[in-house]
Amino acid sequence: MNQGPGKSEAYRKLGIIEGYNRWAATYDEEHNPLIAVEEHITVDLIGNVRNQSVLDAGCGTGRYCQLLAKKGAKVVGIDSSSKMLERAKGKITADCEFELHLGRIENTGFPDNSFNVVVCALTVGHIVELKPTIREISRIIRSKGRLIISDMHPYWFVSGYDYVKFLDRTGQEYRIPEYAHLFEEYWDLFRKFKFRVKDVKEPTIDDKLIESFPGLRKYRDMPLALILKAEK
Repeated sequence: MNQGPGKSEAYRKLGIIEGYNRWAATYDEEHNPLIAVEEHITVDLIGNVRNQSVLDAGCGTGRYCQLLAKKGAKVVGIDSSSKMLERAKGKITADCEFELHLGRIENTGFPDNSFNVVVCALTVGHIVELKPTIREISRIIRSKGRLIISDMHPYWFVSGYDYVKFLDRTGQEYRIPEYAHLFEEYWDLFRKFKFRVKDVKEPTIDDKLIESFPGLRKYRDMPLALILKAEK
């Protein structure tokens, strides 16, 4: 929708790679309620990673690469956005080392049985067909390896919020499409590719989160994230 001559569009739709390449400049500056809810639960489900090989699939700006490397893991990150990887590269230090690769998580190119742990955080909602991704993770994860997936709860996608949005430094709004994956789909794919579901979390919008994000008050008690742990 155009607001008139000389004015920006109300919002612009972008594809996944173009969107995240543009978002990379401000991504780490945002105070994100989904991350606030998701991160501590995901970290708890990941558990001990010291001296373990970990893949951060869809690593973005390296949030989990950095966090898990500091916990003693041997971390590799992969993402399809070169600009997000540039931001992630800036988090590598002598005390926090990890590898980064430009690529797609449904076709990583890594050898079979490469990783003890695969983390896929706030990524699969951008994938239309989930099967190739779960198949690839099953190939590259080791026996008894653990997979942790987190994403915005499918409740929001099917309620019409089938996108994530961000603002650039001029205030222009952009939207990147997201796709719902219900628990039944995960269940079927996990069974097909020899994963066993170990835990499911559906954190809701509570008073503590509302204190930090008052705009969520009208959504109190609604599920914000879906976080799954499975074992090969």
